[in-house]
Amino acid sequence: MNSLKKNIKFLALILLVVGIFPACKKLEFDKLAQNAWNPNLAIPLAHANFGVYDILARQDSSDIVVIDNTTGAIALVYKGEVVSYDAQSIVQLNDQNSQTVLSLTDLNLVTLPALSGTISTNNSNNIVFNTNAGVEIYTVDFSNGTLNLTVTTNLQHDITAVLTFPDLKLNNVPISRTINLTYTGGIPQTGSTSIDLTNVVGDFTLGNTTVNTFKVNCQTNITGTGQPVVGNENIQIDFNLSNLAFENVQGYFGQQNLGISNDTILMKIFETASTGYFELVNPKVKFIVENSFGFPSRINFSEIKTINVATGQEFPLSSFPSVFEVNAPAIMGQTATSTLELNTTNTPNLSTVITPVPKYFYFAATAQSNPSGQTANLNFIEADSKFKVRTEVELPLEGLAYGFELKDTVPFNFNEDVSVIESVMFRINVDNGFPVDFKTQLIFLDQNYNPLFTIFNSPEAVVQSALVDNGGKVNQNTLKITDATLNTLQISQLNQVKYVLINGVAQTLDGTNGQIVKFYDSYKLGLKLGMQIQGKVGL
Repeated sequence: MNSLKKNIKFLALILLVVGIFPACKKLEFDKLAQNAWNPNLAIPLAHANFGVYDILARQDSSDIVVIDNTTGAIALVYKGEVVSYDAQSIVQLNDQNSQTVLSLTDLNLVTLPALSGTISTNNSNNIVFNTNAGVEIYTVDFSNGTLNLTVTTNLQHDITAVLTFPDLKLNNVPISRTINLTYTGGIPQTGSTSIDLTNVVGDFTLGNTTVNTFKVNCQTNITGTGQPVVGNENIQIDFNLSNLAFENVQGYFGQQNLGISNDTILMKIFETASTGYFELVNPKVKFIVENSFGFPSRINFSEIKTINVATGQEFPLSSFPSVFEVNAPAIMGQTATSTLELNTTNTPNLSTVITPVPKYFYFAATAQSNPSGQTANLNFIEADSKFKVRTEVELPLEGLAYGFELKDTVPFNFNEDVSVIESVMFRINVDNGFPVDFKTQLIFLDQNYNPLFTIFNSPEAVVQSALVDNGGKVNQNTLKITDATLNTLQISQLNQVKYVLINGVAQTLDGTNGQIVKFYDSYKLGLKLGMQIQGKVGL
């Protein structure tokens, strides 16, 4: 008897979960108040109450928001982050190599059989800083990096090279290094040193005359050792910049692609839907950009649509604003937020955006920096600057729907002894406070997905819509009682069942006639399950 009681309760709960309302697949069993076993007729087996979050948010309750805190009107909001573009994608400080060669003329030397005394010269050279395409650097505040200096000469004399960088300053003082070469009888002579660029500020404009360039002053002192000057000698200075990183950069960063191409947002409410008609009164699609890059940007949308992946049906939006001007912050450290909202005013067919019960919201777009080219205002960027684009598809639940077909297959496993059970009848009592009708049919399948038997020969209305007032708000719940019976043959086949196919059709109250209904967070659905059992042995 204990085994029989366990089997019947298990079967009842399975039917409750898979058959009553497919959108409730994630029921929490601790909501079901089960009474003790009793072999009498019409045994109360389970009782549960479901609100908006239990029924609509079957995947993630964070998708539901209350859009009106006063009335409790609700919406489904699906969010996605399209792109997060960082500063290093805009300005890339790559390793650099440059070289300066000072000839005998630059060094005030001529061919001599022997050189004595000291000769001093000063030379200036410009070093070009190579950047990624289109980027013009005016100033850069380094947060990391090393400037390696190497001096090489084939002069057979003592050399002192003082290298000063008037455009690279630490604490407002130009950085400088001295390299000494003492002739010991062999050539070439080589000496090197390095400079830590951390907190160094570079001006790459040569006094506002150019970009991507800085100056080096080379003061050389050549002290003769009595060796000759043959005539082919020089001093070669190599500059290597490595491991560069910036705190901030100012300049003009060109018209760059900001990484947007296309993206989709999963609309979870339609994951198990295949067909149907939907129409919403006031849907909205928002594109939100949080921009801490100090330059204007523009997003161009080429296509926006919804996609039903089950049928291949696509629903393109028409006449939507295709150009989105993105604001830039006025000063470093700020973030500018820009929002483009598509609504029924600027996108005429948006109200039917979910008509084909789409699984995905799709758009294709490109984003460009400095769309109007260079202006009087400098671009700026900081190391932690971001260009973030996110989307929100907001579906206020106010509208109509019909022919909303739900198909889903759920696992089923029943390995208990059913030989003592002759028939089972379940009574489903639904007190519905939602303006939605629901008909369902349950088909029990074997391991090869072949049908074994069906509960309800045709779709059965297990949920009948609540009634609404003139504003579309529910003002009266509707009670619906449905009986489902398993006969001896069906019970005997339960051990072969591996899956249950749920076929369901839902519609809002009088949706085919254009009745508009609204959903509020106060709506409830009450569900009671009773059982009648007939055993083959004495019960």
